[in-house]
Amino acid sequence: MSFYIVPTPIGNLKDFSSRSIDILKNSHIILCEKKERALKLLNYFEIKPTLLIAYHDDKCEKIAPQVIKELENKKDISLISDAGTPLISDPGHRIIKILVDKGIEPISVPGPSSIISALILTTLDISNFLFLGFLPKNRNKIEKILFDKLKLNVPLVILLNSKELTTLLDILNKNFRGTFLSVTKEISKINEGTRRGMAEEMINQTNEEFFNKGEFTVTIKGKEQEQEGAGLVEMSNLLKSLQSEGLTLKQSVEIIKNQSKISKKVIYAEALKIWN
Repeated sequence: MSFYIVPTPIGNLKDFSSRSIDILKNSHIILCEKKERALKLLNYFEIKPTLLIAYHDDKCEKIAPQVIKELENKKDISLISDAGTPLISDPGHRIIKILVDKGIEPISVPGPSSIISALILTTLDISNFLFLGFLPKNRNKIEKILFDKLKLNVPLVILLNSKELTTLLDILNKNFRGTFLSVTKEISKINEGTRRGMAEEMINQTNEEFFNKGEFTVTIKGKEQEQEGAGLVEMSNLLKSLQSEGLTLKQSVEIIKNQSKISKKVIYAEALKIWN
């Protein structure tokens, strides 16, 4: 008996490995995100599990006992997502933790991932990178995340739709000029493509059909720069955000001092302008 984590194609069905197909064909139960989406894939490959269960982490407590019982009865079970590798911005982590806590070691099957495919196309050094997944909806929160993470000087990978991409480009153009972007969409599909450039250049291209619809995997990297003074615009924006959330001048100065190399004197001087 085994519990398999099985990646599914993100576009081209030929990317589905023969091993993944064999595992699913031999699985007594398949956990999926949406049954309708899963059935299209399973029917195409003539895969007919005894039971197909729509799984989300908020259903874990209800589903986990059944999964454990079937595994103890020597049945194979698989987890798939709508597309790509499960658990990466998709459901699954809670049931995996429960299984591991019970002494059941899941098996991760290699397969498609939009993140890795997009990173490879960036032209950046991707020896190290940070995956941020989906960003918050709140603009101030996005600015704070970027202020914090761009300083790490590694590529940041983000998942976005077309509207969110427009917002991101606007934020970068206003507050983080010189940021490089690689925008990839529809990996392994007919309309697959990648656009690369600086934020201030790319924002003028958003009327192009490429940017109008779809889901994007975006990689961004800030420009190399001196920490002292170079992040003043970002620092000022963060101070304004902290003020709007009700923090005092002193609290805000301490927060920024602890997460940047900008001197406290410079931060305090900028904060005085904002609070006055």
